[in-house]
Amino acid sequence: WDALRSFLREVFGLPELHRSADPIGGVYYNMFDGDYRDTLGWHFDRSNFSMNLILQTTPGQGGEFQYVPDSHEAISKMDLWSDVEEHIKGKVKTPELSPGSLYLFAGSRSLHRVSPVTQGKRINAIFTYVEAEGARLNEYTLRKFFGRTEPRRPSATP
Repeated sequence: WDALRSFLREVFGLPELHRSADPIGGVYYNMFDGDYRDTLGWHFDRSNFSMNLILQTTPGQGGEFQYVPDSHEAISKMDLWSDVEEHIKGKVKTPELSPGSLYLFAGSRSLHRVSPVTQGKRINAIFTYVEAEGARLNEYTLRKFFGRTEPRRPSATP
């Protein structure tokens, strides 16, 4: 939807912003299940900008979105995870999110994670945006995050 993309471009202060051309990572949802203690560890995104819609939360049962603002430059110079842990102490932000929360995030700039879910299910939808038209995630990222490099195709019925 072009009106939304234009709004996001203005919010992020960019001359151009495009929907990701990636058929898997452009729009997707995450489900974190307490039965499996699902989590998403500390990382930086490969896509520069995302819009996240929280569909279901697990209050008091983990699944918190946590981030360290504008931490990429400092952390990229560190060789040891222990240095990163020391660096982020006291800097981790945990916004209060509930179903219907919509947040905009520059995930390539800020270290972030979803804490382990201990009960219930946390579900969110993610819409990714890029500055270069036609940009896609690389093969490594697709395999690591989605377990495949191409969209699923419906199987033919006999």
